[in-house]
Amino acid sequence: MNANREPDHKESKLLMADDNPTGRGAAVALDLPVKHVRFLRGVFEKARDGISDELEEFPGRLDPKRLHREHAAYGRLLTALDELVIVPDHDVCDVVGHLAGVIDQGNEYKRVVSEHEALHSLLAQLSEREDR
Repeated sequence: MNANREPDHKESKLLMADDNPTGRGAAVALDLPVKHVRFLRGVFEKARDGISDELEEFPGRLDPKRLHREHAAYGRLLTALDELVIVPDHDVCDVVGHLAGVIDQGNEYKRVVSEHEALHSLLAQLSEREDR
């Protein structure tokens, strides 16, 4: 486009890609506290190591394609913790969602939240009564 004249028929639109031309989607900048990065790194490394063990101990008996995809997703997540940026894809979202569910179930998250809410609700009411 020439700055000294109006756009001609070839320049009626900017010639920019509508989508990411690499096909990798939009990158997400991660803003994580150091303690979260440490926790996530440990969890992701354990999960990836567990998948490596499954692939080694049970070659072909489990779903090797799925396990290889999950292993690669954990690798991308570990790299993302170093670079603080990631292009999330279906596999990355799936492994993080599954891992969150496993950890919540193991820690009895729903029960803990329910108990926390009950106790803090009671405390708030008692404190309100005490303030009168």
